Order: sequence, then C-alpha cells, then structure tokens
Amino acid sequence: MAPEDPAELAYYREVEDLFAALRGVPHVLSPKDFQLMRSWWRDEVPMSAIRTGVTEVFARRTERDDAEPVVSLSYCRHAVAEHARRLTEMRVGATAPSGTDTLSAVESIERLAGRLAAAADSARPSRPRVAEVIDRIRIEVDAAATVDTDFVEEHLFALESTLLADCLDALEDDDRRRLEERARADAEAVALTPEARDRTFRALRDRLLRALLDLPRLEITG
Repeated sequence: MAPEDPAELAYYREVEDLFAALRGVPHVLSPKDFQLMRSWWRDEVPMSAIRTGVTEVFARRTERDDAEPVVSLSYCRHAVAEHARRLTEMRVGATAPSGTDTLSAVESIERLAGRLAAAADSARPSRPRVAEVIDRIRIEVDAAATVDTDFVEEHLFALESTLLADCLDALEDDDRRRLEERARADAEAVALTPEARDRTFRALRDRLLRALLDLPRLEITG
C-alpha cells in the first residue's frame, strides 16, 4: 500500500532517486528494499545518513573494482546504520560547557543557512531544480546546529559534497556543458599529467559552480 503521508512518500522517492543515480541506470526497488526504506522512515533515519552510507558503499565498490554491482539497498544497510548511529551520538553528546565554541558554531551555521536561502531565492526564477537542491541542503545545514562541535565540520563537509554534486546535476544541460568545458580548458592549460588535469578540472568545476550559483563553502568560520 502506498504511503498517504506526502513527507513519507518524498522520503522514499529521494532514496530511490539516489540509488538509481548512483547505479547509473533506472532501477525499481524490490519489496525487500521497500521494507528497509519503511524501517528507516519509522526509525527516523536522517536522509543525510542514507545519502552518506549508500554513496560510501558505491565508492568502496568502485575503489576495489568489484565485479559484483550494488543491486539492492540491503547492501547498504550496515553503512547507513553506522552513519545514523554516529549522527545520533553527535546530537545526544552535544554540550556547551563554556558556550563560546558552540555559540560560534551556531552563528556560523545560521549565516550559512541564510546564504543558502539567498542562493536558492536567486536561482528559483530561472533554475527551479537547482533551488530545490539548495533548499534541501539548507534544511540539513540548519539541523547541523544540534551536532557536537567536534563533528560538525565533518557533517558539513558531507553536506557540501552532496550540494555540489546535486546542483551540478540539476543544471540545464547547456549550462553544465559550458561550465565543464571552461573548467576542462583551464585545467589543460595548467596541469601536465592526466591525473593532475583531472584533479584540477574537478576543483575548477566546483569553483565555477560556486560562483555561478553564489554557493558558500559549508564550513565553520570564526
């Protein structure tokens, strides 16, 4: 039976879209996978834990050059559970004995959320899909105020990686092609080896994307 709660349905769709995007092919989740998603929803597993855990599993398979593809969400359940546990521990363990460090982190997070809101508003008229991505990440950045200050930078780093990848994917094809062509040309002009050109291309592409969409770096500043 399909869920009646729009938020629950959106949660499932986001997981399905993530899994299909990482596989690179259309994919219909099995009944077993759907039951796993239902358990994540019931247990209030944050979407950030799911994105990080599932992405991590795919990345590890790529690094090991495994022949066996990731064909089920169940391959990712342990990684998701681990990241969910860590996020829970961060929130439960968050304390502020002096108040100074936490206040600085909270203020930085509020500033980041404000800049993301402004970027989303700017993108909304001409790039609504990009605005949706930025809005989604802004909500999770807001929630980072509850994360222990010892771990908040790591949490924001994961969100930033998602922000850049999803914004790039949400661009219109022509915009993305122009941005990548410029980054590739600049990389070829300054880097000598193929490996260096690839690293430089990715760095330049991210820089151009930030400038195009006025995206802040997701980091705590003093």
